[in-house]
Amino acid sequence: MIYFWLSMKLKKISVTALSLLVSAIFFSQKSFSQTTFYHRYIIEFTDKDNNPYSTSNPSQYLSQRSIDRRNRYNIPVVKSDLPINPSYIQQVLATGVKLLNRSKWLNSISIQTDDSLALVAISNLPFVKSAHPVALRNANPNVIQRDKFEHDAPLPGGFPEKTSSPNSFDYGPAFHQIDMLNGEVLHDKGYRGQGMVMAILDGGFYNTHPDSLDIFDSLFLEHRIAGKWNFVKGTDTVFSYATHGTEVLSSIAADKPGFEIGTAPKACVYLYVTEDVSSEYPIEEHNWAAGAEAADSVGADIISSSLGYTEFTDSIFNHTYADMNGHTCMSSIAAVMAARKGMIVCSSAGNEGRHPWFYISAPGDADSIITTGATDSTGTITQFSSHGPTSDGRIKPTVVAQGIHTWVIDPAPSHHTTYPGSGTSFSNPILAGLVACLWQAHQDKNNMQIINAIIQSASLYLTPNDSFGYGIPDFVLADSILGGSSSFINNRKPLIFPNPFATTFDILFFENSPEHVTVDAFDIIGRKVNSFPETFCCGLNNLPVEFLQHAANGVYFLRVKSDDHTDVLQVVKAQE
Repeated sequence: MIYFWLSMKLKKISVTALSLLVSAIFFSQKSFSQTTFYHRYIIEFTDKDNNPYSTSNPSQYLSQRSIDRRNRYNIPVVKSDLPINPSYIQQVLATGVKLLNRSKWLNSISIQTDDSLALVAISNLPFVKSAHPVALRNANPNVIQRDKFEHDAPLPGGFPEKTSSPNSFDYGPAFHQIDMLNGEVLHDKGYRGQGMVMAILDGGFYNTHPDSLDIFDSLFLEHRIAGKWNFVKGTDTVFSYATHGTEVLSSIAADKPGFEIGTAPKACVYLYVTEDVSSEYPIEEHNWAAGAEAADSVGADIISSSLGYTEFTDSIFNHTYADMNGHTCMSSIAAVMAARKGMIVCSSAGNEGRHPWFYISAPGDADSIITTGATDSTGTITQFSSHGPTSDGRIKPTVVAQGIHTWVIDPAPSHHTTYPGSGTSFSNPILAGLVACLWQAHQDKNNMQIINAIIQSASLYLTPNDSFGYGIPDFVLADSILGGSSSFINNRKPLIFPNPFATTFDILFFENSPEHVTVDAFDIIGRKVNSFPETFCCGLNNLPVEFLQHAANGVYFLRVKSDDHTDVLQVVKAQE
């Protein structure tokens, strides 16, 4: 993955000063070589005055589905929704520069030019607030590139290999990464993303077409790719380069029983390329903002982004940890704005846990979004998963999901198989797809109610920390929180929280009639290490359990046995 954004912001300056700056950047042999000329810039505007668009007629710039979302959740159309004043853009383009992208939320455009005098003229326009460089000229955008991921081997132990839920779907080797979140229960109840719209922001979706990969057959046959756009190239070409988005998409939309089924295999998707995989410059954050706005405009419910921004090829643009406050980085500002418009943004926390940066990356620092860290199959945090908190002290990541030995498609033409990938790039879309299914089940709830239920369902809800956030969410419990106890009663599978635990945990379970319930604990090799007093239960029960304090940290299995059924659950004892 690529992490970067602009940390240098230039104020509007005089024509003479800008001329000197341009000369210094373009021609000084002491500071910059000929190959470090900047050719792409952000032009920020002062206002949206004298705008031909109005908040009273949003159908001019928002789809009906986007307007319906605002109406459903009582979100007003406000000034930030208005497009940039088109006259401002035209006057900038009249200087001869090329328009790349625009962001109404940031009230800015990105441009490309080799003409220093054009920059002087632009800066002198009365409605231009600032003009600053964000990248060199375009690098080769047609690179077919397997993005850089972590490749830690999964830890020993964990769940036995299973490929399907008790009811209907054969997930292939991807079953555990869904079962870990109790996501297959939503699928069994019929919630597989139908009617939900997701926008995936990434670096390319190479070989996604069904002529190449049949796991996406239904996506095309059912016309559920609702749209696509390449914000790097300014075309609708998204399938010709970069494998990362294809792998991410498979975690959500794969639908080939016995091979791989994703977490929202019936959702509609928009495929947006915002990341230039051949370069690492802050212009991609502006692309990200443009992509998020497009998602809002078409009426998407959820944005899934496995991208992050911290440091850059040119260190002059580097972020600092202080920038991770949710309102400094361009992508973070846009992510918060997307949340205000009623969408749920799911963003990878980043893979910086064992690197000097260590902390989460933008836009994962944004408020009111879900930032996803990574665990292994036992629920242990990975070495690479980025840590919180934000620089202003908020809990991050929000939650975690499996990000080691995560099964995704290998889109290489000679392979066409699944493989166990690693990175928060993969834990995030697993979670995002299940968010879509959960929201499908509770469309009367707004985005923050959905997010809060997911947080409340997580294993460390009462004791969050800077590595796990609120822990591993349980989508059955989240469903129960949003809709009452009926969804939990129908499932009957006991729930454990917190998990991992230190010395005590609770078991939430339901019994239709009075029954004797016993709980026994076994270690990873099957030895019984503890038994708990028999209890007589009926209805919805919360059974506190005090584990052996001297027991070693690690994975244990609980056998919860009643008169008519037995469940085996995994728990992890973590260091106190």
